[in-house]
Amino acid sequence: TTLNTATTSALDSATTSAVYRSTTSVLNSATTSAINSATTTVNSATNSALNTATTTALNAATTSAFNSASTTALSAATTSALNAATTTLNSAVTTAAAAAAAAALNLAATTTALNALTSSA
Repeated sequence: TTLNTATTSALDSATTSAVYRSTTSVLNSATTSAINSATTTVNSATNSALNTATTTALNAATTSAFNSASTTALSAATTSALNAATTTLNSAVTTAAAAAAAAALNLAATTTALNALTSSA
């Protein structure tokens, strides 16, 4: 009986120890696998979200900068063209006014001369 009790006790202890080691190993392996899988999933989602946010922000900033530069360049070109056209128009008006004044003076002088000739005749 004593031998049976000692043998049973020894077998129980050995079985418990083996089951404990086996269970611990399986649990450690499963936990490590689950943690690695979850970490990979989180890293992938984080990278994807960061890439999307970065791309969106860069596109918006680039578009804004391009639009601003284009508007500035177009405004400058339009102002320059309008200024040049105004200068040309002012010059043409001045030239035309001077020509009209000269023609009026010539007409007055001619009329005076003709009147003088007509009177003396």
